[in-house]
Formats: sequence, C-alpha cells, structure tokens
Amino acid sequence: MNIDYQDRNIFETDYIFRIQTFEQYLENPMSSQEHYANYKAGLVPNIFYGHNMAEVLLLFRSEFDAVKAGLDRYEEDNNNDFPMLKSYVNTERELRSILDEDQLRDYTALLERSFDNQKTDAKAAAVSRFFLSTPILNSYIFQIEKIFGKGILD
Repeated sequence: MNIDYQDRNIFETDYIFRIQTFEQYLENPMSSQEHYANYKAGLVPNIFYGHNMAEVLLLFRSEFDAVKAGLDRYEEDNNNDFPMLKSYVNTERELRSILDEDQLRDYTALLERSFDNQKTDAKAAAVSRFFLSTPILNSYIFQIEKIFGKGILD
C-alpha cells in the first residue's frame, strides 16, 4: 500500500467514503443489525467462521448499532462524526483481540492484499470498505487523537 494515510485529506476522504458506504447499505430494505453482521463476516468466511464466530458477530452487531446511532444523531449533534469514527476504530481493535494468532495473521494478509487490489477486484473492494488494514487503522488512531485528544478512543 503506497498511500500516505497520515495525510489528513486522504484520511478524511477515506472515512467519509466509509460512512457513505454504510448509508448506502442502510437504504437496502434487507439492512438490519443481523444482516450487517452476517454480511461483514461473510466477506472473509475462511477467517471468521471459526471457534470465535459468536464473538465476531456480536462485535459487528454492536458496530452496526453504533454507526447507525451516529448517523441518526449526526445533524442534531452539530455534524459530529466522532461516534462513527470511534466505532470503526474500536471495532477493528476489538476484532484483533478476538482473533487467535492464526486468524490474525490470515486477516492481516488478506486486508493488505484487498487494499492493494481493490481497484481490480470487486470482493477486495468490499473488504476494503468494511475493514481497516493495520496502516489505515493506525492512521485513523493518529488522526482522531490529533483532532480530539490522546486517549479519546479508550
């Protein structure tokens, strides 16, 4: 990945696109907490369909609720996108703590490949819109703490 995610403009473009992707998902009549969790897990079934599947689905359901609530409150909350950003970052952090060592290794490698191939592979593009690779996750943490203060995500 040769994109400078420390650049604030790229960071903002990326997270705005993520939020817009979620808004488009909500327009689908099938959208729901359960559908979202299963869809997201289904993007990388060879990694998530394991002994910790129940925890992964619970995490994705929680992410759905947090991002949807952030969108619902967005305009009333002075266009505050922090709750959605926090949800994306903390979901990825929590996911990495749920996965066992082998799953985490496979997950990390898959995300790197997906982000590198997202322009030529539809599945890779979907993975890159719903998950944060390690460099992007670190950039999100850096930018959020730079804007909102260190430790705000904890």
